[in-house]
Amino acid sequence: MSSSADNDMLPVIRIAAPAKATASMIIVHGLGDSGEGWTFMSDMFHQHDEFKHINFIFPSAPEKPLYVNGNQPVARWFNIYEFGNPFGKQDEEGYWKSCKYIDSLVKKEIDAGISSDRIVVGGFSQGAVLSLGLAASCEHKLGSIVNMSGIFAMRKALDKHLNDNNKETPIFHGHGDLDPVFNVQYARDTAELFKSLGFKNYDYHEYVGMVHTTCPDELRDIANFVKRTIP
Repeated sequence: MSSSADNDMLPVIRIAAPAKATASMIIVHGLGDSGEGWTFMSDMFHQHDEFKHINFIFPSAPEKPLYVNGNQPVARWFNIYEFGNPFGKQDEEGYWKSCKYIDSLVKKEIDAGISSDRIVVGGFSQGAVLSLGLAASCEHKLGSIVNMSGIFAMRKALDKHLNDNNKETPIFHGHGDLDPVFNVQYARDTAELFKSLGFKNYDYHEYVGMVHTTCPDELRDIANFVKRTIP
């Protein structure tokens, strides 16, 4: 495991594949968390031979004032003006800036010799929202996208950023039917939005009894999804 600073000195944890690396997964954390909080995924995947070829990259967001927290600093990828409301005011500028930063991590993996179509971009909550932004805007054809408990609300500037590069890229979207942060109906709406935009392989999964978190069933489904998309 190595730790480094990229772009504005943001910390990144990079866990190299135990075997010859032929693929990479970039996992983006949610509000108030850090890259370290998701390194359990590399531990889980690397236990199995079919995933030993995957590098894992866990970036950490900067600490900045958060409006809904009385402008106290919190690790965040973009500001939040109202929790869970996709129709409220959105930090479009901060959001697309963070998408560009994650895109720079994609380019770094490409520069290291990983083909772009063997790179997975995934995340949880705010990180999942960023993964959808990469699906919409990434300059490269990605291997797949993993959205854990994220919805999409950044519609004002979407036309300006949207391209066709990943409209056939497989997208996994898992959401809990009892999620108190992002209502499950907004998750369903997000799936329908992306399908209406021409994303042909948007795979939506709903987990009964799950709140704003992940669960063993979802992690198993993600492992099977990754096995299919970057074998």
